[in-house]
Amino acid sequence: MNFLAIALEMTGKFGVTLAFSFTYAYTAELYPTVLRNTAIGACSMASRIGSIFAPYLINLRSYSVGLPYILIGMFTVLTALISLLIPESYGKPFPDSIAQMQEFPG
Repeated sequence: MNFLAIALEMTGKFGVTLAFSFTYAYTAELYPTVLRNTAIGACSMASRIGSIFAPYLINLRSYSVGLPYILIGMFTVLTALISLLIPESYGKPFPDSIAQMQEFPG
């Protein structure tokens, strides 16, 4: 069981790393040139705040052993569902102004 636990942990770590890198790539693609640096900075700040609070979730074990896993799973599913609302940008030019961004589908 030790090998299975390590394999699942590494798979989860890979998924988090992949999602983190996609956030930067998609943010740079979605926002217009005039807001691109600000948007990437805001996404980076939000991810760092999440990283600060993540270690404290383990303290919820004092209330229920499964509570940290339930919360993390709920956040993951909620994020996956919200990401379905993001418009597709494949093959479309980058917006250069805020006016072009408002015309972006979605």
